[in-house]
This record gives sequence, structure tokens and C-alpha cells, in this order.
Amino acid sequence: MVVEMDLFVLYRWLLAIVCMVYAAVVTWRSLASWLGYFRESRRTAVLGRYTLVLLLRTRWRRFVGELAQIVALLAVLVLLLFAHRGVGG
Repeated sequence: MVVEMDLFVLYRWLLAIVCMVYAAVVTWRSLASWLGYFRESRRTAVLGRYTLVLLLRTRWRRFVGELAQIVALLAVLVLLLFAHRGVGG
């Protein structure tokens, strides 16, 4: 049984995996860097606590609204991709 493999599809999947891993590593390193910075001295520790308080005081309704908008736009994108696959056959 011979499996036909499209080189572009393989390239696209490999590129997606590499970009996803790269984004996760960069995000993790940035978070670790910020946490290290906030632990350096008493002054930066106070700044870190202040930042945490500001994050906890965010307006959750506005954040949830923005998140709902992102999810809706992603749903439209998935629908368009699905429709394109159906038309392209």
C-alpha cells in the first residue's frame, strides 16, 4: 500500500509545530526572566507585588468580552477554512 504524501502539507505541519514550540519556549523564558527580576531585591519584589495586584484588579467583564470576540473570530476563520476545503475538493 503506497501512501501519497504532499510535500507542502508536510512542510506546513512541520512549520506549525516548530513555530508553536518556539512561541512556547520564548513565552516561558520571558516569564522566568520577569519572575527572576521581581525576586532580585526588596524594591523589585514590591514592584512585583504591585504588578500582581494590578493584574488581579483587571476588569474581568471587559477581558471576557475581548476573549469572546477572539473566539468568535476564530470560529469564523475555521468555518471559512472548512468551506474552502469543501469548494476546493
